[in-house]
Amino acid sequence: MELAKEVIDSLANIQNSNILSEETFLELLDVIISYICKNNSDGKSIASIYPSKSDLVKAAIASISCLFIEAARHDYDEESLKIFLHNEHINGPRIEKLCSTYVNNKQDIQTQLELTGDSISHIVDVDWRLHHCVKISTCTTDMPIYNIRVSTRKYNEIKYVTFTCTIQQLQDLVYKLKDAVRHIEKISSI
Repeated sequence: MELAKEVIDSLANIQNSNILSEETFLELLDVIISYICKNNSDGKSIASIYPSKSDLVKAAIASISCLFIEAARHDYDEESLKIFLHNEHINGPRIEKLCSTYVNNKQDIQTQLELTGDSISHIVDVDWRLHHCVKISTCTTDMPIYNIRVSTRKYNEIKYVTFTCTIQQLQDLVYKLKDAVRHIEKISSI
C-alpha cells in the first residue's frame, strides 16, 4: 500500500495532542466512519467538531479516510496496518485507537467500496432440471427440455437468471463456455 507524502505527514500530525485533543480525535474517527459507510444519521458536520482550526480537521479527515480506504482495499488486518504505520515512522498512543476503529469497521468499508465499484455480476452456482415435453402444438415428438437457473452475485446480493433450452442449445452453450475457458487459459499462460 502506498500513500502520498501529504497523507503520511498529516497522519503523523494527528498523533500530536497539541494539534488535536483526544476528544476531537475520537469524534473525528466516528465522523469518518459514518461518512465512509454512508450512515451519517446523527448529522455531525466537520465544522461542529473543531470550528477554530477547521483546516487541520479537514486534513485529518482526508488522511484518515485515505488510510482506511486503502487499507480496506488491500485487505489489511490490524497487525498489517500497525506494521505499515510503523514503517512510515508514525508512532504514538493514538495508533491503537486508529487501528481498532479500522478493524471494527473494515467489513462495512469493504462493502461500501464494492457498492461504489463498477463490477459485473459473478456466477456462483448453476442448477438444472431435465423435463420431457411429450406433445406441443407445433411438434408431436418426445423432446427433452432443460430448465437452467444461474445464480449470480453482485454487491453481496444474489440474483437468479432462469431460462429453458433444448439439448442442442445446451450443447452450444457448453461448447461456447469451454471455448471461453480455453481462450482465458491461453491468455493467462502468455
